Amino acid sequence: MSIRPMSAKTYRRLLNVSLRKEPATAWFKDVYYLNVYTGQVEKGHIYLAGERIAYVGDQEPLVDGQTMIIELDEEQVLVPGYIEPHAHPFQWYNPLTWGEHLLKQGTTVSVNDNMFLLRSMGDREAMQFIEELDSRGQHLWLWWARFDGQTGTDRHEARFSEESVKKWLAHPLVIQGGEFTSWPRLLKGDEELADWVRMTRQIFGKRIEGHLPGASSETLNALAAAGVGADHEALNGEDVLKRLRLGLYVSIRYSSIRPDLPAILQEIKEMPGINPARLMLTNDGSMPFFVDQSGCPQMVRMVLEAGFAPEEAYRMVTLNPATYYGLDQELGGIAPGRLAHFNVLNGLENPQPIHVMVDGEWVVREGKRLHAVSGEWLTRYFRPVSKNISLEAEDLKRGQGEVGLELSNEVITRPYTYHPHDPLHDDEAYMSLVDRQGKWVLNTRVKGFAGSTLSGLASTYTSVEHYLLIGRDHKRMLQALHQALEQGGGIAACFDGGEELNIPLPLGGGMSLAPMSELKRLNEQFIQKMRAHGHPYQDPVYSLLFFTATHLPFVRVTSEGVYLVKEQQVVTPVTLLV
Repeated sequence: MSIRPMSAKTYRRLLNVSLRKEPATAWFKDVYYLNVYTGQVEKGHIYLAGERIAYVGDQEPLVDGQTMIIELDEEQVLVPGYIEPHAHPFQWYNPLTWGEHLLKQGTTVSVNDNMFLLRSMGDREAMQFIEELDSRGQHLWLWWARFDGQTGTDRHEARFSEESVKKWLAHPLVIQGGEFTSWPRLLKGDEELADWVRMTRQIFGKRIEGHLPGASSETLNALAAAGVGADHEALNGEDVLKRLRLGLYVSIRYSSIRPDLPAILQEIKEMPGINPARLMLTNDGSMPFFVDQSGCPQMVRMVLEAGFAPEEAYRMVTLNPATYYGLDQELGGIAPGRLAHFNVLNGLENPQPIHVMVDGEWVVREGKRLHAVSGEWLTRYFRPVSKNISLEAEDLKRGQGEVGLELSNEVITRPYTYHPHDPLHDDEAYMSLVDRQGKWVLNTRVKGFAGSTLSGLASTYTSVEHYLLIGRDHKRMLQALHQALEQGGGIAACFDGGEELNIPLPLGGGMSLAPMSELKRLNEQFIQKMRAHGHPYQDPVYSLLFFTATHLPFVRVTSEGVYLVKEQQVVTPVTLLV
């Protein structure tokens, strides 16, 4: 697979520079570099023809006055640019801010979820967006093509069609199908979904990544047979081993809700003979407060501290993901023909790069980003949410059922029963899902999200296009919604005693143009405030996001009603308002 096709002229220049018939554009002069193919640190000359490596070896290149000559200190070593194999680039930050942040960590490539694009715009505009992002930015954003909306409702799933899936899979920046959350439908005989999976593998020749938490060996067997090639939901070393035995690649997570990596690494080290060539590392869409802890440098350091050899650790963020995605002739190593993505390190024991090069150009020097890209153009694609919604506090009391949602951790919710006329318990609140056009509302209760001092919270940041309200006072919940809409989208909350918290997310109601440092500050402030008011877990933002996502057990709020995931049953329908 080629993601940067060469013209005939560029191709000839690459060959001629390699043959020393034309001058190199850049020359790394007699430097130490990690050869991820042999596992050795070698010393030699590396020279470039534009964005690609032309030569690696003992011979010096032909140079002229335009050749950039680069000499490294004796203790410094060159490694390939890092690859994040599983990203969700819409977690308050936008894809551009995400890519800019990754570059400073030496992660030059990320493979990204297209879900927010599917929710926000049509296919044509979405593809214009990923192409403009590619042309403006210096990070390399690759994408995946979703098969479903992980909402379990017909209204949202109608967005997914064979025509749409084909368009995405045909795009050169799209390199896989998935993440595949609707696999239970496949195993139950959904013929349309089976056609899409087969099409992805056999017609487009692209990978399929699963989403397989708790899957048995029998389920993994069936999905591997169907074409799933990797999974990021291993919860322990045994889960990793089950997947490896069946030929799957495994992305091990270190995320804000699943910081499993250190424990899993220790378990794997105790399994003699495990081949780490099919292991990758991911932060799986961490929230802003966690991104500095979960970048590729931090994860590589954890692998080194667990006792893995340096070449094994670095392969997990370079060669292994490149090989999995069929891009190992483009990325993941320092060899002729590859794109010139390099990190300069102060030794392999220090994975945080000093300098970063992408496509033959320095993008980070001495840890500082060069020529950062403005994101104002993003407002053409992601617009503020509408302020116009007709809703009364009494609407938040209508049609309450008797099944609520109880948080077991940040993202797992279990059903519980209540009587609509019963007073709220201290850890209980009202919950409403509101149609963004005010056409319907779903009213229920939630336990375990906050204590008795949360008056009202509203969020346009959900896994669907609708608005989530939580609180113990219906009027304050409605006030919070109007505040969130007034700022173009985001989260607004008010507490007993007059405390308030506002997080503007005016890009489509879920993202901001603010730098990562500011989003980190807001994220930490939100967590501290929610924990002070009774939230018992580490990441309440993911709770808000996933209350509406049916790819997780056991009960969710959807545009059709309170939905039991395993039973695929609506137990409390929405109430129509117009």
